[in-house]
Amino acid sequence: MIVIGYRRDTGEWVCKEAGGLYRFGSGQLVFTASLPDLTFAVRAQDGRVGPLVGILVSESSIPALLGGRKPWLETVIRSFHANGGITIVSTAAGIGEKTVSGYVFVPALERFVESFTPLPDAVYNRVKSREEEQSEPFQTAAARLAARGIPLVNRSFFRKSDVYDTLRTDRRLWPYLLPTALVDTVDDVRAWLDQYSCIYVKQDSGSRGNGLFRLTALPGAAAICESPRGQKRLRALDELAPLLQSCRYIVQAAADTDTWNGRRYDLRVLAHWQRGRYTITGVGVRLAGTQSLTTHTFHGGTVLPYTEVKERIDEQALGQLIALSGERLSERFGFVGEFSADIGVGRERQLYVYEMNAKPMVFDEPEIETQRLRRLNQLFAELAHLVP
Repeated sequence: MIVIGYRRDTGEWVCKEAGGLYRFGSGQLVFTASLPDLTFAVRAQDGRVGPLVGILVSESSIPALLGGRKPWLETVIRSFHANGGITIVSTAAGIGEKTVSGYVFVPALERFVESFTPLPDAVYNRVKSREEEQSEPFQTAAARLAARGIPLVNRSFFRKSDVYDTLRTDRRLWPYLLPTALVDTVDDVRAWLDQYSCIYVKQDSGSRGNGLFRLTALPGAAAICESPRGQKRLRALDELAPLLQSCRYIVQAAADTDTWNGRRYDLRVLAHWQRGRYTITGVGVRLAGTQSLTTHTFHGGTVLPYTEVKERIDEQALGQLIALSGERLSERFGFVGEFSADIGVGRERQLYVYEMNAKPMVFDEPEIETQRLRRLNQLFAELAHLVP
């Protein structure tokens, strides 16, 4: 570790190491005889310090971060600093041609300070909406990073239909995929329900189980419609027409799933890229409530220790599923450094992909979050060509 400093008046990053011509992000540290008041302990290796990690957030996240209302993000930032890195938090508009304007956390002061840095070694995308990712400032920022060869980790959110189409390109993943398709009309839904008798209908861009419902065919044209809010009998599927017109939906055939004490469960798998491949960081289990449609905890699901079902899981198959999925997703969406997967377990122990997420939520299991911080540090050190 060496100590470097930031001069607020000039925006320079400096160090007083003899012969200290260290690379810092896309820039270089300036030699100084004395350090300013803002100092940082950083790793130094092969003429580089850091890594310098950019964290890209939404405009509305900045006041929350400065006000201490982004605890998970602050935990990530503190972890980077504790491991000898530095983070610059900015919006897309803060990504310039050669510099980034944003906020750096100063451990000695226990607060964020407005500052400038060179363009970072890599950028972690935590923008919170698809609309913002499609905006001109974001697209401009992404283009600037790409032009300099700077990795933008998790370039965009995933749509469920895009994930399915992407994984379908690899025959090795076919056994893990449930029949899935976009639907535009009630007739589309009717055809799927006639074929499978029980299907899930999901918003293509939905998350946390929002916009999800299950249809079970009844004699005639009727069906049972279940959602996180309850269930009702549909006299005819035509009642779904206004809903289908409100946004993009997919349908997915229901799987015959395994149960634990009579309740359905599925796996929440967290994965990261490390040394050229995707591996599992942690596995959580979510158990559906007795009358619950989903296993999401905010819709009545509960956390179950993985040890309770571990012997039922083909971990070799799960590892292969995650490794291959990460490769295909990166080919489609740009570099994916981190993702999570909702995986179902069938009665015969087969695994099914329900969906995959580009920006994993905070896991309820502390041990998974601890390992997640380690893997994020390893990821960004590797992207900056530093040995973790």
